[in-house]
Amino acid sequence: MPICKWNTPVACKIEDAFEYVAEWTNLKDFMPMLVDLKPVSLVMYGPGLSLEATIVLGKVEISTTLDLVEFLKNKRIMYKSMRGLKSKIIWELKEQPVDKTLLSSSFEYEIPPGLVRNSTEREAIEKELDGLVNQSMNLLKWVLESKSAATRA
Repeated sequence: MPICKWNTPVACKIEDAFEYVAEWTNLKDFMPMLVDLKPVSLVMYGPGLSLEATIVLGKVEISTTLDLVEFLKNKRIMYKSMRGLKSKIIWELKEQPVDKTLLSSSFEYEIPPGLVRNSTEREAIEKELDGLVNQSMNLLKWVLESKSAATRA
């Protein structure tokens, strides 16, 4: 399975970063590949949360269910999907000095059968996904640092 990884220090408190990522309604704000997202579980926060998601790759919409399978307060969040775009989305947080957080993310995925016909198309999808994950994490960093700066002002 291909994997996209990203690490960066973010100028915000670890609690603020965790709570922002943990709130499912924020995911579309920093993940441009998500075009639709809605809960399908009674649980709305934390373990047991399941979300129906529509992801766009190229010009193709792929439906999937994201299940929140790991939720370690201020440390780690992991969603896993077993249909559509099979994937694991992980955010890990480590406290740094002076109200900073080291934010790590990984996106491991399996391209659905029939989406690509050859290695050139596979490479194009992998490159697109890598770019989307990079864009997502840059957006997340910007949002978290903007919120943190506004709180300090």
